[in-house]
Amino acid sequence: MKFKFDSKLTRTILIVICIILSLIMYSQRRTRNHFKQAAKLPFYNIQVEDVLDGTYRGKVYTSFMHVQLDVTVLDHKLTRIDIIENEGAYGKKVAPILDEMIAQNTSVVPAIKKEELASIVFVACVDDALRKGVPGYTPDDE
Repeated sequence: MKFKFDSKLTRTILIVICIILSLIMYSQRRTRNHFKQAAKLPFYNIQVEDVLDGTYRGKVYTSFMHVQLDVTVLDHKLTRIDIIENEGAYGKKVAPILDEMIAQNTSVVPAIKKEELASIVFVACVDDALRKGVPGYTPDDE
């Protein structure tokens, strides 16, 4: 049995394969660039014990996410974290990380599986808020 290839069908299949491969490569490059950008976010490693009582707003804007959080500290404990803004390609399922931060009383918690990028941004945002409550902080520090 011989197979007869239609050149028009073969060409169409090759074009579809090329388009699919291009989309896969674009997606991988974009994700890699997002991880590089997230890795460059500032992390201040603020200890909650050093933060004065109050509510502080943290902001982190990247090319793929815009996040603003209000972080409340009372008696050197994280008591509340409110999402003010959560826009972008990621971060729709990352809210449980905030509960974990409150439970462990720290901004440094494990990332949520399949939401690693958003987890990094949320950690950086809480860290940004907490540093504003450290005695001696001035907006010039930004």
